[in-house]
Amino acid sequence: MVGVLVATHGRLAEEFLNSAAMLVGEKEQMSSVCVLPGQSPEEFLELAEKKVEELDTGDGVLALVDIAGGTPYNTMFRLSLTHQIRILTRVNLPMVMYCVMERSDEMTMEELIEALLENGRNEISEFGKR
Repeated sequence: MVGVLVATHGRLAEEFLNSAAMLVGEKEQMSSVCVLPGQSPEEFLELAEKKVEELDTGDGVLALVDIAGGTPYNTMFRLSLTHQIRILTRVNLPMVMYCVMERSDEMTMEELIEALLENGRNEISEFGKR
């Protein structure tokens, strides 16, 4: 199964996983890593690499990050040079919930990415507008 690592500034990644667990349960091969105030990029890189190595059982790891160009994104990019990692930006709770409810052993990295992109587009809407 493709591993999923949610990586954000602050504790947002942890809280995405906590909220998803509260709403739809938990799923194996999912984890979070957070850039905290005062933490150096090198310290974050070490933590992130450890998580990637724990999550990757052969099908790679999909990193869901908050913003392009930030430390979580840049770190995942660096790790993608030596590990099987793909990166999606603008993580949101519906994307994390999808990973819990729909990700399966049979799903490829490409299928998961396509499904999350579609899910992300469908979950953003203006209330009351059709």
